[in-house]
Amino acid sequence: MAMNEELFLALNAVYLRKMGRVEAICECTGLEGNAVQTLLGQALSDGLVVDLDGEFVLDDEGRRAVLEFYDAAYSHLRAGGEVIEWYGQFEILNTQFLKLISEWQTSGGEKRVLTQLLRVVEKQVAAIHRLEHVIPRYRTYAHRFTSAMDRVDLGDVGHVTNPLADSIHNIWFEFHEDILAVVGKPRDTVEG
Repeated sequence: MAMNEELFLALNAVYLRKMGRVEAICECTGLEGNAVQTLLGQALSDGLVVDLDGEFVLDDEGRRAVLEFYDAAYSHLRAGGEVIEWYGQFEILNTQFLKLISEWQTSGGEKRVLTQLLRVVEKQVAAIHRLEHVIPRYRTYAHRFTSAMDRVDLGDVGHVTNPLADSIHNIWFEFHEDILAVVGKPRDTVEG
């Protein structure tokens, strides 16, 4: 099966999450459940994913296919310019985010820390909107961040760091992995 944008979205969600159920892949991509099931079925028969009782993981060929798609789709952005400059600004926000998320986890949920953390995430959402014209699929990240912040504002602080929810921390981690792949930086060359 040739990699197209829709298949990339589904497999990339698995790549970024390391493992995912259909519902989580839908949440990450904005794709409908039936479409995700069809895509995963095709990827399964092509040997790109493994089904572990409803949790999908990429095998080596699937991981290679995702990274090759990143290279084909985004290598032209790696020579410099807007995306590289944007990435530099993101890493400044990322440093602030990592400090605040750690402080949140060790403070026992201090309100002052949460307020600062949400401000950083709001800046990230605004920054993503400035990059959407180059990478339109990033709109989904902005939507996911906004949804998680709305839940936190309603008192559900589990959407800050809960590993089982589409939490701010999980979304940030996935986005960071994504932008690293876009700019062609291996994870092990970046602090944090």
